[in-house]
Amino acid sequence: MRPPVLVAHVLERRVRLRAPALAGHRRACEGVAAQLAADPGCEVVTVRPATGSVIVERLEGGLDPERLRARLAELVGEARADDGHLLAAPRPEGHPGPTRVARAVAHAVVGINADVREAMDYRADLGTLLPVFFATAGLAEVGVTRRLPAPAWFNLLWWSLRWFMTFNQGAVSEELRTAAGGAPCPPAGAGDRPGGADPPRGAL
Repeated sequence: MRPPVLVAHVLERRVRLRAPALAGHRRACEGVAAQLAADPGCEVVTVRPATGSVIVERLEGGLDPERLRARLAELVGEARADDGHLLAAPRPEGHPGPTRVARAVAHAVVGINADVREAMDYRADLGTLLPVFFATAGLAEVGVTRRLPAPAWFNLLWWSLRWFMTFNQGAVSEELRTAAGGAPCPPAGAGDRPGGADPPRGAL
């Protein structure tokens, strides 16, 4: 079964398609772009690895969106990830992928972020604009009300969870690997404690 490819936007000489399976696979995107650009009717091909968005442009003449969609679906179905597996291949049961809703939300946010980055001429993105916006809004509220309100309980809860995730990434990653069926990693410095394995000779 081939991964889905959708026609997102159509102009006479510009067609934008979405191939979610390409998202996050830069090498596969480069291969698909090169093969698609070999078509005489596809003069300019742009692939965004962050979103799996494919833009095909032609200087003269029109483009057939359905033909491009079918051709891109064929190329994506043959593309392989960095580990050599087909992009359309199912994930191993021991390493389940994200849920459908999580994938859809992440795909939408990444697409919006890519559009914002392009509109800002790659000088800023959501990761830089949103913190500045919220900080400015907070200062403006304090300036207008002349009060410094105490944070709500759910804000405190969120901050505590976020700080825990930030400063305990090792423990969280180990727990996720264990839940997915993988073996937990040994604690750092295990070779220095009694019973721990010594590093191999010659190791730095």
